[in-house]
Amino acid sequence: MKRNHIQYNLLTLFVFSLFSGVFTGTASAETPQLMYHDFDSARKVAREQNLPILLHFYTDWCGPCRQMNQTVFSSPQLQKQMGGRVILVKVNAERATELARMYQVDTYPTDVFIDANGRMLSKLVGMASYQEFVRSGLEVADKYQRSQEILRDRKNSGKDPVPVSMWKIQLGEEGKLAVEAQDPNQPEEQSGGQQKSVPNPYGTDKVTAELEPEVVFLALDGFCPVSLKKNRQWVKGSEEFVMVHKQQRYQFTGTEELREFEQNPHEFAPRLLGCDPVIVWESDRAIPGSTAFAAYYNEELYLFTTEENRKLFELDPARYTNTRHVLAPRDVEATLIR
Repeated sequence: MKRNHIQYNLLTLFVFSLFSGVFTGTASAETPQLMYHDFDSARKVAREQNLPILLHFYTDWCGPCRQMNQTVFSSPQLQKQMGGRVILVKVNAERATELARMYQVDTYPTDVFIDANGRMLSKLVGMASYQEFVRSGLEVADKYQRSQEILRDRKNSGKDPVPVSMWKIQLGEEGKLAVEAQDPNQPEEQSGGQQKSVPNPYGTDKVTAELEPEVVFLALDGFCPVSLKKNRQWVKGSEEFVMVHKQQRYQFTGTEELREFEQNPHEFAPRLLGCDPVIVWESDRAIPGSTAFAAYYNEELYLFTTEENRKLFELDPARYTNTRHVLAPRDVEATLIR
């Protein structure tokens, strides 16, 4: 069966310690060691050596699994070619059922590459020849090490941990939001015992609160998404041509662009509500990206918070695009409309 390449993002697994002892493998006498019997030991070594972990899911009744055991795992060359590049653990899926479920493994054999925190790097489904197995494993290992170099650069530049909105304002939050954020340590100013009114960001001739949700985020810094997609040009939209999509306000250069967006918003709007896909994958946090760090992948727009994150994405885009996250506006940590 031809291998299918699938990649997902998962939360850091809390079940690692539950599965020590359900993994099998043959440890080589040579160093560096490739295959480990115990998952906890494999994770420890992966952290110490900064290596990805390869979980090979199999079952006792699986014919292709038995064939790979003969043609791949019995080869003395495997240790020499992959040792020191990845940590390999063979997992009996019928004994580690919870782990198989969490990585959505239901076809055998399946190889799942993860980092030491349990975040999925790559998933390869189906039987592989020796050459295919080694090639795919070393490719993942190479991308992993290159990504670690970028992460070190990001940390050394002072941009790690991930940036956070100062006020942590959530889109979709109930109640009125002021146009400018107020210092939480300062008492709210009042005028005549009345709270400040919140100006309508659309203008009274555009929409009413009864018809549209409150907008707290100006999408793409006001640039027209249609001009950007069709012409790859950053052109400021006009406040005369406005549409609200998923509680984000989009501005357009003209009526034609507005109508195109209305017909198919998904084609033009940035993925993940404009949040940085690298941060979503790393920390399950929805932090809005910047128009200063944008990229198209498969004709879809992604925004990033830093140049380092954009480089991480360019290195391995499938890792960050094939995620299980479905964001709602209320999930986004955003600044107010500007």
